[in-house]
Amino acid sequence: MKILLVNPSKADIYGAALSYYFPPFSLGYIGAVLDKGGHQVKIIDIDADRVPKERFLEIIKCNYELVGFTATTPTFKEVEKLCKLVKQNNNVVTVLGGIHATIVPNECLQHECIDFLVRGEGEVTILDLIDAIQKKRDFQGVKGISYRQEGRVVHTPDRELIRDLDEIPFPARHLFNQQKYNYPDALLTPILPIITSRGCPHDCSYCCTKLLFSRKVRFRSPKNVVDEIEQLIEKYRAKEIHIIDDNYTCNRKRVFEIRDELKKRRIRLKFAFPNCLRADQVDKEILKCLKDMGVYQVGFAVESGNQAVLNNAKRGLTLEQIEKAYSLAKEIGLETLGNFIFGLPGETEETIKDTIKFTKELNPDIAKFHILKPFPGTEVFYQLRREGLMTEFDYSKYGINTRPVHRLPGLSEDDLIKGQKRAYREFYLRPSKIIKLLLRIKSWQRAKLVIESGFSILKLLKYVIFQTSGR
Repeated sequence: MKILLVNPSKADIYGAALSYYFPPFSLGYIGAVLDKGGHQVKIIDIDADRVPKERFLEIIKCNYELVGFTATTPTFKEVEKLCKLVKQNNNVVTVLGGIHATIVPNECLQHECIDFLVRGEGEVTILDLIDAIQKKRDFQGVKGISYRQEGRVVHTPDRELIRDLDEIPFPARHLFNQQKYNYPDALLTPILPIITSRGCPHDCSYCCTKLLFSRKVRFRSPKNVVDEIEQLIEKYRAKEIHIIDDNYTCNRKRVFEIRDELKKRRIRLKFAFPNCLRADQVDKEILKCLKDMGVYQVGFAVESGNQAVLNNAKRGLTLEQIEKAYSLAKEIGLETLGNFIFGLPGETEETIKDTIKFTKELNPDIAKFHILKPFPGTEVFYQLRREGLMTEFDYSKYGINTRPVHRLPGLSEDDLIKGQKRAYREFYLRPSKIIKLLLRIKSWQRAKLVIESGFSILKLLKYVIFQTSGR
């Protein structure tokens, strides 16, 4: 079968710089299993490949038999537009996979341009679905899909999780143009990302990971992981690897085994964890092991500097554990990142101040302050909706850099934005921090990042002046 896989544009939602940070892994894995299954596959990434509407129309007229899309909640509206174009210009089967299709399948199938949904992990399901299409089998025998039949939505039983992740072929990176992805905070090029596990055992109220991959964590074997790294070196000349797992250090034994396998094969690369580790899953021995394998940067998902807010979010972490993790990472000589979220239930002006103060005490090399986006399917979404605190249900406005879509008792959307701006201002507009940021410039990627960040700082300075003059 001739198949087109499409990653929709994220530029309006996440910002131009983040819209092609790294290749869409979900399509890379789907492309790999389809390629292995003998299908003819093409992947287009609308942002990275810079595909305007006119070019997209040309592509979809190339006799494809199936067009597949992936969508996060914020990108679903963009997928709907593209899917309509497909249906208007070609008699082709359309399939949607990804987190949004998994969480709200009934909502997705309200749009008649979408024929099938693949829920959860898609590697086995997509092959089974295509086989049913080609052989005209009954779709009710295909686990893990949703579709319309005689005007009603049909959900087949969930498909079992893939037990052995080693059985999944490596992502079809040859279907991406690797040079089009930017990795703004890297040291060396080429940079390539990998995922070595799936699932999350934790119960954070705002996170969707467990909804897609379940709370059961499955790990690729150390040999399989290093085999992929070796392929990235030999085929793509990789000099730096970004590991974007949610729970890389959850399995302590495997952390050491991957390090040892790399040493055994005499592989020396730079590694980073831009997607953050959990502070309660590291200690001095683990961090030394990471440093020994070539890791130069780790991030921690802090979220809040107030213990009550962390407890409300079911983080299962203490401020003391977070402090210890940062202290150990710095002692060992690792660069540190920190992710923080404003607007979690229980947030007040005082807890925002607590987080800003805590961030300055931790003093990571880079801190990112986000405002909560309560995605459908998460506990926090239903809590805020139940309490009448949701103010926006247009999912295209649920991006990282869009306005808040909720308020809290005593905090308006504007109050959350002010808290975010204050955090960036107080953390970055310190002479010591500015000097440290300049000293971090060790690559062209980082130089560009500092320039882009500089413009953001100028905007914050304008905000400071405005606020001061208004007092």
